[in-house]
Amino acid sequence: MISVGKYVAAALKSRLDVLGSQILAAADYYSPSHILAEFEEVTGKKTQFVQVDSDTYKSFIPGPMGEEMLENHLFIENPGYYNGKSLKESNDLLKKHGYQPTSWKEFLEKSKASL
Repeated sequence: MISVGKYVAAALKSRLDVLGSQILAAADYYSPSHILAEFEEVTGKKTQFVQVDSDTYKSFIPGPMGEEMLENHLFIENPGYYNGKSLKESNDLLKKHGYQPTSWKEFLEKSKASL
């Protein structure tokens, strides 16, 4: 997971260098199986990924918002979040200012008591 504040702080500190550029606020790209495996590892709780068809998905969200949410989530699959672009430049910006991105596993470990 991310801490957006780290990216904002780094961008403000490097304002002239990053003005007009895209900052990709993500520690890594994660597949559902990776997310669930790390969740199980940290929490000891069993998980299961179930992908539902489009009509079932939309049936849980009323009206046109269901279609919009579906399209947003499908967009994450294809072409993919940030279109698969390298996260190196954005994460190097963090490191330049003494920050590190928070990984999914680190987030889980910090949040374990509430999960």
